[in-house]
Parts: sequence; C-alpha cells; structure tokens
Amino acid sequence: MKALGLIGGGIGYTTATSADLFQDLDEVMSSATASFKRPWWVKDRNFGDPTCEVDWGQIKRMDNRLCMHGETTWLNLVGKEGFQQWLSGANSNIREGIKTNKPGHTLKDVALLSAVGAALHGPTQFVQVPANMKLETAPPVYMWSAAPPPEFFDATQYRGSPEENSRMVRAAMRFMGASQVQFSELGENEKKLIFSRHVRIPKDIVFESVEKGYETSDKFVIPEKPLYIIAVTIQMSKELWRQGDSILRTCANGSRYYVWAGVQARAQGFLNGLGYQGLGYPIRHWGLMPAMADAILTGFAEIGRNNNICISPEYGTITGYFSLLTDLPLAPTPPIDAGIFRFCHTCRKCADACPTGAISHDSETSWEIPNSELIPNADPSWSVTGKKLFHTDVPKCFTKWGYPFCGICMGTCTFNTNDVASIHNIVRSTIGTTSLFNDFLWKADKAFGYGLTADEEKEQWWDHELPVYGYDTTIGSHHGGY
Repeated sequence: MKALGLIGGGIGYTTATSADLFQDLDEVMSSATASFKRPWWVKDRNFGDPTCEVDWGQIKRMDNRLCMHGETTWLNLVGKEGFQQWLSGANSNIREGIKTNKPGHTLKDVALLSAVGAALHGPTQFVQVPANMKLETAPPVYMWSAAPPPEFFDATQYRGSPEENSRMVRAAMRFMGASQVQFSELGENEKKLIFSRHVRIPKDIVFESVEKGYETSDKFVIPEKPLYIIAVTIQMSKELWRQGDSILRTCANGSRYYVWAGVQARAQGFLNGLGYQGLGYPIRHWGLMPAMADAILTGFAEIGRNNNICISPEYGTITGYFSLLTDLPLAPTPPIDAGIFRFCHTCRKCADACPTGAISHDSETSWEIPNSELIPNADPSWSVTGKKLFHTDVPKCFTKWGYPFCGICMGTCTFNTNDVASIHNIVRSTIGTTSLFNDFLWKADKAFGYGLTADEEKEQWWDHELPVYGYDTTIGSHHGGY
C-alpha cells in the first residue's frame, strides 16, 4: 500500500480539509467547499466520455414501450399462456410464503411491502396550488406547482451563476431527502436519451418551440430551449437488499419511490418558487429518460458487469437514480473513473450468483447486443446500441421479476459493504488507483462471506437497530461535525 502511495494520499486528503467559517448562506454557496466532494481516487473524465465506451452516432431515441416494463412487451415475448403462468406464479409465491412462514416472506414482510406501496403504479398525487393564487390552467402532472412563483410576491426570477445555482439546488435537495445531486446540460447527445414515448402512460414525449413544458391527453411537451438535467440519488437499505430473493428485499427497493415522490414534489415547488420549471416523473416509478444514463454521465456512478445496474463509489449498488429537467442554469458534473468498471472486468460475483444465468461471464465488453437465450429469435429491441458493455440477457433476468422480485446481483455485489470499517475505504482507494489486486480482492470478498443473508438469519433483521431509513445519511456530509 505504501509503495502505491495510497496511505500517504489518504492522509493528505483528510488533513487537507479545513474548518471554514461562513458569515451567511451566500458565503457558503460561493465557497468551493460547498460542492460535492469525492474521495481522492475518483478522477474526472471528459464530458460525455464515461469509462464504458459510447458511440453517440449509434445512440437513438427509444420507444420506451419496447423495454421489459412496457405494457405488452413481456406478453408478446412469452405468449398469453406463459404470461398467465408468470403472473399466477408470482401470486402463488406470496401466498405460499405467508402460509409456510418462509423467512423473508411472512405476513409481516408482506405487510411491510404494502406499507411502502411498492406495488402501486398509479399517478403521483398533485400538490395543490394555494387557494389565493390565480392560475389560468391547472398544473400538469409532471410539472407540479407546489409554491407560488416570484411574481406572486412582486419579485422577479431568481438569478445566479450556474455554479451558485448548483450549490443551492444541491443543498436544498439534500435537505428535502435526496442522498446526492449532480447535473448535466441537455445537449444534442443527451436529447437522444429522452424516451420518444412513456413506458406506462400512452403519450408521446416531444420537443416544441415553447417557453414552458406542458401536457395534453396524448403528449408530454418539453421546451426546445436550454435545459439542464438534475440527477438525484436516493439511498436504500443495504441490509434489506442482502435478503436476496425475498419480500424484505422488495421493501427496500420500493422505499426509494416513496422518498422520491416527496423529493420531486418539494424540488418542483422550490424551482417554481424561484421562477423556473421542473419537469419530473409523471408517475413515481418511470420518468422521461433512463435513470442509469444520467447517473453515469453526471458522475454519480459507473456501469457494472450487469448492465442493468450502476455502482457508486460512495453508495455501492444500493441506490435509486432519478432525474428532473429544468431551465435553471446549472454547472455540469462530469463522468468519473473510480476503477469500478475495470474491477467488474475481473469480478464475476454477481454473474456467479444470478439464478437465471442472465449476467455475462465474458472477460471483454462488446458493442453488440446479443439475442436472448430464452427467446433467440426476438430482436433485442429492449436495449439501445452504442454502448460497449457486458450485456445482460434481459428477458432471462425478467423471468425473476414477479413478486418477490430478485435483486440478488445487487445484494451480493462486492461494493455492497457497509462504510464504517476503514478496510473497505482502503480497498476502494486501491481499486480506484490500480487494477493489480482486483482478482485477489473480489475473491477475498467471497472468502470473508460478504453478500447475501442466509435464510436462517433473515428474521434477525426485525431486531436490528439500524439508521433511520436503513442507510447512512451522513455520506457526503462535510460540515457540522458529521
């Protein structure tokens, strides 16, 4: 470690942090220490250039109905009989789990799932406009008006530099419940990531030369003007994700959506109060663009071996990603290199654990999306070309997405460790600096028994004393003694 310069670098990073004192909020916002600090081994890359190669010439807007969550995609692929068997199998799993008191599937596990509302796909609730406000039209679903605009108070639109705006939005949204916030311009390349049609609401998503976004009975309209992406992470409980293929794990997954619903409502109201718009998720589960794309391009995370997930240096795999579009000018944050994708080239822990064999064991990435082994004659339209990845067999993966769902890959991932033990930070800094020990480290992870919780230990979760929400909210905090 000393020969690699890791110990000295780590000490230098910690001692370089000073306790700055500020007189007011403006001084905090203008200070460089108010921005999102990363560990010293996380390196910035050029904009639009993540660690997985991207050929923007091949990227095109996708009809989101073709993904596996589309209303008829799975039905068309497996046929009516197979679809009915899939649905009845999921329902039988729940009933059988309750009947037999299967660990992780008991009545109280199912009740917890009901409490978090993970199975609900209805529209996000409206936030009511104040009664004393006069608006010409009701607020559209995906652009809540939760706060009066500046003119209500005889004020003008808020003005700040992109850097000041970014610090302000990050501070506000962290207070609202976001784990972390990053930004990107919605340039010509990024526009290719906007879906052409929503996955669950039968409406096209279109760009028009208008000042404000709006919604009709058949379309969501995005203004053809300078816009910015606000990318957001919502943490989830690592302990619950370790419960593997169980109702308890599903509860953890569902938790991010109810947190996001509140964060989006507050963020859109905040932006509206500043005189700007925030175009968000029409329903809590699905938005206007793939969440992983903005997470990777804004520098939250790197893609994993399973190309259905991405991995954060701070949060590992157990993070939900969301986004808003706004016309508030923001300072973009670039992609990162923390050695994670390189590590995935060696590590095959998730692929070994996958119950369907859907995750690639290949040693090299590929531009080509392979046909599914499950439905070999089907055109792999559930994904978009132009990304050099390890390609997961998505239909095979989707066979495990009836209740209680799966998530074994995320729960067993080498990066799904807790953060207090200093050895994990040393390991992450090693991975971020050199790939020399990658093979040894992922095998050590298996040897030390990290990963999924054994069935006989799942019931113990109910007796754990874990942080509120089940995760460490102090990650990314650098002020106030946290």
